[in-house]
Amino acid sequence: MLKVVLFTSVSLFMVSCPSMAWSHEQDKKGDYGFPAGLMSICPGSTKPALIPKGQLKYLSFVVQGNGRTRQKYNFWNARGIAKDPRVNFDKRTLIVAIGYLDSPNLPISAMFANEYEDRGYNVILVDNQRFATVHYHLATRLMRPVGKHVAEILVQLMEYGLDPSKLELLGFSLGCHTASFVAKHFQTMTGRNISTISALEPSGPCFRNLGPKHRLDAGDADFVQVIHTNIDGYGMATPMGHVDIYVNGGEYQPSDISLYPCTTTCSHFRVLPLWVSALKNPKKFVAIKCRDIQQARDSDCYGNSPMEPIFMGIGIDKTERGIYYLATSMEYPFFLGAKGLKEEYVYWKRLTNINNGHEIEIYT
Repeated sequence: MLKVVLFTSVSLFMVSCPSMAWSHEQDKKGDYGFPAGLMSICPGSTKPALIPKGQLKYLSFVVQGNGRTRQKYNFWNARGIAKDPRVNFDKRTLIVAIGYLDSPNLPISAMFANEYEDRGYNVILVDNQRFATVHYHLATRLMRPVGKHVAEILVQLMEYGLDPSKLELLGFSLGCHTASFVAKHFQTMTGRNISTISALEPSGPCFRNLGPKHRLDAGDADFVQVIHTNIDGYGMATPMGHVDIYVNGGEYQPSDISLYPCTTTCSHFRVLPLWVSALKNPKKFVAIKCRDIQQARDSDCYGNSPMEPIFMGIGIDKTERGIYYLATSMEYPFFLGAKGLKEEYVYWKRLTNINNGHEIEIYT
């Protein structure tokens, strides 16, 4: 009897928006079409929106430091962050923008706060849960004024020594675009750029058909690094950074648990442990440069000469530009190291033990 083994991964997180396809050949709209409909166009999501003053008390900032201790400030007393004993503006400062339905009290934000605290950063978590836990279409609209008000607080903190050249934004999913709106408003208010944006799997629904003014873009900071893991589902294929890394082609991620394929939700959230592992294992995630997104989708960048590698993570070479392909293993900690430079380790091109037999009759 043929032994059938399936490998997969499971995510503990769910989101409510359906996946939509994206045509990789943007110049052939007549032949292939662009995504349309409710979750791509999201009517009204770019209309102006104001958060009433009475609601701004629900926009908070959680400072973490000094051994995982925390202090929360609301919009009206956020100047107090400058005098918080957990904060030293001589160090680098990280602002974490939460995703849809998320909260600083949930595992994602805590996971990143812990890792960056261990690396000597000032860590400030933006708590906009009140505005991100509504209908997704409305949440995407509200992230624009949220970004404006967060930028206002950052401008205030500059009076106490916050240095934009030492300021980084980290976002996941919808939080990537929130980080973009923070950075855009900060530029308008100060004429200066935030140093770095690390964008983990920017959300695609409601943003795919929008231009750089209304979504994450390389112009938002001195350096923008974008990690893509589910470009045809909850993510977005469009290059939006100085460096865009398409993990395993960016479409779907390898599976690691039997009988459950790593499809849309799993692949979208896979970016989280990938980034944590990259923080813990610098210079282990080796990506290679591609000519375009299709070459990255096809894992067909290994023949490019010269082969131009780059390391994913906070230690990335910020002088590099372009589209990159990153191969990973199936299980945490995911990195391949130097094996990532060899085409034989592209997981989906390898013969697997799912269909590696020569039998025609298959018994289950």
